[in-house]
Amino acid sequence: MKTKIISVLLTITAVGAITLAAQVKEAEPLGTLTLDKKTFPLKHVLAYETTVDDEGAVDVILSGQAVTSEQLKKAQDEENAGGDPNFKRPFLRLLFKKSGEIKHWSAGAGSTVIGRRSGATTGELKQEQGRVIGKAAATSNPEDMFPAGFDVHFETALLKAGESLPASTGRKGGPAANVAPSVTGVFRGNGKDAKLAYVTARWVEPFDGRPGIQLIFTEKDHTKAKKPEFDAVFGHFGSALVISVFEDGQIYGCQVAHSAHKKQGISSTGNIETSDFAYENGKVEGEITTNGEVDTFGEKWEVKIKFVAPLGEIPKEFQVTKPKEPEKPATPDISDADDDKDEAKPAGGGLPAKELALTKDASEVEYKALVQQLGFKSKANVKSACAELAANLKAQGWKNDGTDLVNPQSSILKRKRGEATLTIFVKPAEGGSEVKMMTEGLSWE
Repeated sequence: MKTKIISVLLTITAVGAITLAAQVKEAEPLGTLTLDKKTFPLKHVLAYETTVDDEGAVDVILSGQAVTSEQLKKAQDEENAGGDPNFKRPFLRLLFKKSGEIKHWSAGAGSTVIGRRSGATTGELKQEQGRVIGKAAATSNPEDMFPAGFDVHFETALLKAGESLPASTGRKGGPAANVAPSVTGVFRGNGKDAKLAYVTARWVEPFDGRPGIQLIFTEKDHTKAKKPEFDAVFGHFGSALVISVFEDGQIYGCQVAHSAHKKQGISSTGNIETSDFAYENGKVEGEITTNGEVDTFGEKWEVKIKFVAPLGEIPKEFQVTKPKEPEKPATPDISDADDDKDEAKPAGGGLPAKELALTKDASEVEYKALVQQLGFKSKANVKSACAELAANLKAQGWKNDGTDLVNPQSSILKRKRGEATLTIFVKPAEGGSEVKMMTEGLSWE
């Protein structure tokens, strides 16, 4: 079923003029979302008319970071394909009937996304002079597979059907700004505080076809080091945090080195995110947070920092260029075909199974070529194992094939790369985790 999505925000100028420009952000959060035992502030809101089950409705999106027109267009495509829209986490999606009653809601934060829910939810929405005013709340039920709750209020303009969200303003390049780097906030490991005092930002090689920014935070000065990211994760500059992030603030890499940890340079991407992130006018700034304490490979840590650092234009060697259209191969001469050419193809025609990315501490690895399955054990808990495995597979070129279902007792991840697919089951076992992978399209020679 197709759903028409359009969104708007309202900015009121000093003289009362109204401009469709950017999403509303209040000084204080519009409310909070609680998911997976963590609480996430929601600072932005947008609202749009939509159609669900052939009836008019209103969609309200509350999020930690403003939704761009490109992200909304992608969400629209997802809905038109029959799925639920997805936004940058954390987000809460509230669907209201035209009468003002709440129909259902969905949410995402950290490494968890939950689909449509209704149940014990209260909410109301009123429309007044092209604006929507409302509130909604749901109490977390610990018996649910994914306990979740929220308490929010909102007031914003409603974009009517046929209108569109203004295109995002292009990011401005130029030389690095004359701004002093600064970082403030909390970085704690196993209950011990560390003071991050230095931050640098630089462009790095593109990842997944997109420009990448590396942020390095350290206790001691790393600005003169030749390989600061390498030295930082080994504790040469005291406690440190190395973050890899896209221009829109999405984190795709995180390495943690805290002096209170036994393990240094641990990788953890599933429970850390940015808010109010911006790269423009020769600088990058924002907030990075885990929204409370997390456990990675038995090491507890948390971060909540704000930062600013100069960052100039992307160097030519790191710019992303559109790939050239491949030339069409010449029509083969059947008379010259080699009857034995299939013998040269590797079994499965894809990535060798034994080269598949696993967790760093994978043990008791077992390959079952006959049924194209493999399994192993990890000392990490289910959530941490899923987060590391997801990051390692992404680095190997695997992409999500649907929404991950991650919870402490049982998790399912699905990935695809070309014609190859993975269905991954992770569950607790002997103080850690047990992972089983069902594969298709790998080489099992």
